[in-house]
Amino acid sequence: MTSFLDLFEGNDRESYEVSLKTTNIIDRARQVRKDGKVIYVSIHISSSEFNGWKVLLVTASDITVRLMAEQQLIQASKMATLGEMATGVAHELNQPLSVIKTASSFLRRKADNGEPMRTDILRTMAEEIDTHVDRASKIIGHMREFGRKSDVAKEKVQVNNVLRRAVDFFKQQLKLREIEVVEDLDENVPAVLADPNRLEQVFVNLLINARDAIEKKGEQRAPKEEVKRIILKTKVEDAMVAIEVTDTGIGIPEPLLDRIFEPFFTTKKVGKGTGLGLSISYGIVQDYDGTIKVESKEGNGATFIIRFPRIHEA
Repeated sequence: MTSFLDLFEGNDRESYEVSLKTTNIIDRARQVRKDGKVIYVSIHISSSEFNGWKVLLVTASDITVRLMAEQQLIQASKMATLGEMATGVAHELNQPLSVIKTASSFLRRKADNGEPMRTDILRTMAEEIDTHVDRASKIIGHMREFGRKSDVAKEKVQVNNVLRRAVDFFKQQLKLREIEVVEDLDENVPAVLADPNRLEQVFVNLLINARDAIEKKGEQRAPKEEVKRIILKTKVEDAMVAIEVTDTGIGIPEPLLDRIFEPFFTTKKVGKGTGLGLSISYGIVQDYDGTIKVESKEGNGATFIIRFPRIHEA
């Protein structure tokens, strides 16, 4: 006799056995077919009786094709985001490259003239070059990590760390546009279950929208009269971890608030956005049992609020 639990991978069987007895739906569960191929299924469980025995009626639907299509769409959106950020990243890389170029030119000039160099000056310049090479490598590594294809698995994630990584992408770009970023992060927020790469994509999408809303407001009013600010906040609300991204931008008209998360819906000019960022963010947040909503008044900025179930540590 084959147990239903044998369809799961060995390390996962114990946790799925508990879930089958305590929940009605298990979404995106990993199972293994006879040929060894891994598939993803959506499982629905209901209590029943059979010949006087209490049993569980379990229905598993293969969602692998749908899930792969979603992953491709998420990846395409991520690549579009990287293209959107290219200018800012170029500015970020320009500074360390300028320092390295200046130092190397100085060393070459000394060598060409046959001039000796004091050991302490040589050490200082070597340290500067080393520091800025590390900085450039970190930026490139971050882009490579962000651009990789994400897994659908969940792990413990500290939202503050992911939020700071997302901001790192935009620091120089926002600085050049005179947009201030204010962090009000509760350092004691517990972990949540998510994929850090996909979660960062959500935060990056929200930061792009905040930036664009602030710039749109600046186009309509005298720039000197406007406060350009993005406020990032994290906190614990009962059993949830909340993340808030607030901007001082143009705001969202009330009739559009119910449509803001629809696929391909955008208020931006043609060529300025795909209309997929918020829709994909909505789907990613839901994948991790979270919620996302927006509060806004036209002309007075917007606040996007994300909530995830907290992990209660043993």
